[in-house]
Amino acid sequence: MFVGLSGCYISLSPASIAGQGYTGEEIDSGLRMLAILTTCLKHHPVPPMVWSRHGPVPILFDLPFLKLGKFFVSPDYMLSFQPGLMTAALVALLYLWLRKLCSPAMSLLLSLSAAFGTMLWPYAYISLETKQTFFVLLAGYLGIDGMQLRGWRRVLLFAVVCGLAVSVKSTGIVLVPAIAYLLYVQVGDDWRSRLGQLLWIVGIIVFIWGVGAVGRNYYWSPRGGGAQNLRSWLSYSWLQSFSNVIGLFGSPTKGLFVYSPVLLVSFYSVPRALRVQRSIGIYTLLVGGGILALLAPLSTPVDETWGPRYLHTIVPLLLLCAGAAWPKLHWPRDLVVVFLTAVGVAISFLGAFYYYGVQDFAARAAGQNTIEWITADPDWNHIVFDARLLHVWLDKSSGPVLWVPKHTWVWRPPEGTTPDWRAIDLRPYCQPQSFLVRFWNSPKPGVVLVVFRTYLIALIVGAVCLIWTILRTIRESRSAPVGNLAVAVECTGATQ
Repeated sequence: MFVGLSGCYISLSPASIAGQGYTGEEIDSGLRMLAILTTCLKHHPVPPMVWSRHGPVPILFDLPFLKLGKFFVSPDYMLSFQPGLMTAALVALLYLWLRKLCSPAMSLLLSLSAAFGTMLWPYAYISLETKQTFFVLLAGYLGIDGMQLRGWRRVLLFAVVCGLAVSVKSTGIVLVPAIAYLLYVQVGDDWRSRLGQLLWIVGIIVFIWGVGAVGRNYYWSPRGGGAQNLRSWLSYSWLQSFSNVIGLFGSPTKGLFVYSPVLLVSFYSVPRALRVQRSIGIYTLLVGGGILALLAPLSTPVDETWGPRYLHTIVPLLLLCAGAAWPKLHWPRDLVVVFLTAVGVAISFLGAFYYYGVQDFAARAAGQNTIEWITADPDWNHIVFDARLLHVWLDKSSGPVLWVPKHTWVWRPPEGTTPDWRAIDLRPYCQPQSFLVRFWNSPKPGVVLVVFRTYLIALIVGAVCLIWTILRTIRESRSAPVGNLAVAVECTGATQ
């Protein structure tokens, strides 16, 4: 599954991710870190470091790709593979965890729903949240459904993963309660006899977070500090916190249920998971609650990216709860899941087909690039806007396509006001970001041909491996038992 998803994700990547999911400072920070390591090894003068807003911890995962880019095509090209591989890894991990909870067929259905019917697909090229989501899911797997942390190797692995979960993003501190709960699940009433292991785990987590915090301070201190920058985004009323929570899930322009419709099943699955697999349910709620505690007080809890990007981390956990609640396929019920997934595939395809920043470019040309317009105006809804671009692209004519994002005054314009609703040409914005699509019928000189063949091979291998995984799962589902937990769930449902 990992190979298949990696190939499918990578084949739809843009040729370069500079400015598309990575900020220039992150790429510069990684390249400068490589330069520093090289000069230290050669005993040359050390150049000054370029710091990233998220600190040095996430940059460490970029270094292998940046190093390979020194020898093959370019650093930013090689770095474009990372989010696809990371997303494939987290979906494969989700599938592995689901296989312990439910039947092979149900595990595959929910995993494919996550892979192509949720925000995970568009973020397989953006790479803003994929590292954090992967380590949060891996920490939960090791802490809840992994083996007991009796050996020191497992203890150290668990500690490092938990430390990375709260450190790969500057906002990771809000996940501390969820990580603390994993420690409670592992240690429980046995904390006195395992006090040494517990202290090592906490110490490693604090150390990794501290390294990230120190690195982030070098970036934020010249800008007045991270807290001061966040303060400017706070809402003036606590009542907005309530509406923000509702909007993060149900907003027609940025709601999680709009960008990942299959997650609507969480209304049923999360309460049921709390009954049949309590640890998974509590961990999901703690992760989601920590993120909501960060976003709710903000005047604008979303930004210009695809959907509510900060909720990316809870997407696989909500589907995990669905697996805990529904361990076996039951088609009259699961037709709803299939339908919602199909709608999500159409929506996520648009997010993967177009770079999210195109919306901002068009809004700037129209003179409407305020955060309120971009995040709340139906005209600038990412899904609707990308669908409009796709329609223009499918129309093979070459002339300009003028569009006016016009608004309605209530009930008439103020006196002396002249509305400036500018017409913009959608033709320059409708070009897909996929390298394969853009260069399918175009000349491919030199390195362009190398890149094109790489993506084409990735697509073929990925599709073959994914089909093989599906066929193998179908064969397993005919003979494999569901498992003790699934049987317990079915028995619980039968007695209710």
